[in-house]
Parts: sequence; structure tokens; C-alpha cells
Amino acid sequence: MRAYTHEQVYRLALQCAPSLTWRQQRALLDAYGTAEAVLTRMDAGVEEIAGEKAARELREIRRKGARQLIQRLEDCGARMCYPEDGDYPALLREIADPPHALFLRGTPAADEKSVAVVGSRRDTRYGRTQAFNIAKGLAQAGVTVVSGLARGIDTAAHEGALAGGGRTVAVLGNGIDSVYPEENGDLARRIIDAGGAVITEFPFGAEPRAFRFPIRNRIISGICAATLLIEGHAQSGTMITAGCAAEQGREVFALPGQVDAPGSAAPLALLRDGARICTCAQDILEDMGWTPRQERAEKAPSPEERLKGLSGFRRRIAELMLEEPRRFEELAEETGISTEELSAELTLMELDGLVEPRAGRIYALKQ
Repeated sequence: MRAYTHEQVYRLALQCAPSLTWRQQRALLDAYGTAEAVLTRMDAGVEEIAGEKAARELREIRRKGARQLIQRLEDCGARMCYPEDGDYPALLREIADPPHALFLRGTPAADEKSVAVVGSRRDTRYGRTQAFNIAKGLAQAGVTVVSGLARGIDTAAHEGALAGGGRTVAVLGNGIDSVYPEENGDLARRIIDAGGAVITEFPFGAEPRAFRFPIRNRIISGICAATLLIEGHAQSGTMITAGCAAEQGREVFALPGQVDAPGSAAPLALLRDGARICTCAQDILEDMGWTPRQERAEKAPSPEERLKGLSGFRRRIAELMLEEPRRFEELAEETGISTEELSAELTLMELDGLVEPRAGRIYALKQ
């Protein structure tokens, strides 16, 4: 466990007052010069700036002793990371409101070659598959993938990065001493074991309340050079992350989806407003200048080539999907086979890499 300066211990104490906002911390440090002066004096000026509740929390921390917080860090296998430290994310220092301190489990938080991959918790199979594949491709190219460890797209992005043998960073909307959602506890451990990190600015015991996630989102975009939005509804919280990225002067990418799908509303809105289009990891790598722009090596096969070697029901099913994806009911009606036979045939075609299922029992030829 690292050693902390006297002042850093007091700054940890400020960070551990649940009701103390970033702006209030900044105002206290500007007014008193150091965190030690704030905790030592605890006069009327502190309460005037911080408010009665936060001042009461700071007095309780002082009563117990700031050093006991170091023990709590050690107990949960975490450490603190400050802006003056070499392992504090360089890009995060550049935003308007960087955290005064980060709680960190794992290795240093992120590289300058990093991309945030975010999206809806109510993901579709299409969005989940694309998030996994794009994150995997980025990781294989040496790019750090950052997300929020939430259900849905976030989970798929972290899993994709791990499958690509790369680093991924999870930014929590709760305290460092717990994982939310609980079922992602194993994923968090695998992220750390693979050389990644789990980070947060929220103190011990901070619960994953709704108001904390927008605050967390500025960190997700802030430690990255670019943000990719996979899926999200019109009022999705992922739009906050994209907005933060734009305000921070970072590139914003969006994955196009079906125009009438609810989850396509957010990415299509971003594309309409000038976000870069992303259909694969290579799009990001080229647009960010991380790999030479290159011709797409493989020419798309003709319809005849795609059907080569297929026969019987399998060929008929594929022919129906040549021009556009089809619903299961349409395939059953037009092929004339039973739903049980069709379901079995589609499963086999999916396993052979010929077909991919999408939301709403829609099937398409795999690209």
C-alpha cells in the first residue's frame, strides 16, 4: 500500500464527506489553502461554504481521525490517486471539474489512447453484440476501453475488451467498497486481474443513487479521447455522457441502428448533430489517427456467393433474408415449414455463422 502525505490524508477526509460536492471542496480549498486547514479549523466559514450537513460529516470524520480512512482503503484493497500523481489519468486533468481524488482498485486508471463505450441498460442483442465486438477490436489494437460496469451495453463492452486481451476501466457510480450491480462483482475482479482498474470519486458506503450517475459520467468521458454511444432511448442517461464528451472537446461516435427501434433514438440524434459514425473498431482507430487509413480488404460477396453451397430449406431461408432482415413469423409463412423446424434451422444457421438474431425475433444474414 502506498504512503500518503499529511495533506493527502486530509484530502481523503474531504472526499469522504458524502454531502460535500466537488464545487464545495474547491471552494473550501480556495478559501483555506489546504485540506488540513479546513479540518483543523472547522470554524463558521466551513459551515457557510459546505452547509450544515457536510460540516457535521467533516466534524465526525475529524473526531474519528482521518488516518482510520487509510485502514478502510486497505481493507477493501483500494488506494487513492491524486491529480499530482503520475498515475492520475492525464486527460482527466484537462476537464473543467476533475475529481480532487480518485479511489482506485487495480492499475493506473487509463491511457491517452482510450475510448468510452456506453449505452443503455435495456440493451438489445444487436447492441450487445456490437458493443462486445467493437470493444474487442479496440482492445486488440491496444486501446483501453472505459465504461460504467452497468448492466447491458457497459457489461458487453467490458467483456469484449477482456476477450480481446486488453485493458478496461470501470467507473463506478457508488463507493469503492462495493460493486453495483452485485452480479458484476466477478467481472470487476476479472477487470482488475487483467491489468485494468475500477475507480470512483465517491466515498466508502456511497450507494448507487440516481443523482450520482450523471456526476460519474463526466469521468467516463473525461479519461477518454473519444466516446462511443451504442444504444440509448431519447432521454437516456448515456446522452449525458456524450454531452460531457462534447463539452470536454473529445470526439463523439455513435453506432447507427434501426430507425424505428427505441434504442436507436439517442445514437441517431447524435449522428444528426454531427457525431462520427462507427460501424466497427476500425472506424474509430482510423478517425482517431491510431492506425493508418486503409482500404477495406474484403469485397462484399455477391448474393450468389453468399448462397453458394446452401440447399433445401436453408437456401430458401437465406434467399428471403438477402434484401432485408425478416421476422420469424414471415419466414415461417413464406417457407411453409413448421415453427419447430424453422427454429431448429435458424439455430443451426446461427451456429454456422450464417444468420444473426436481432431484437423482436428478427433474423438477418450475418455480415
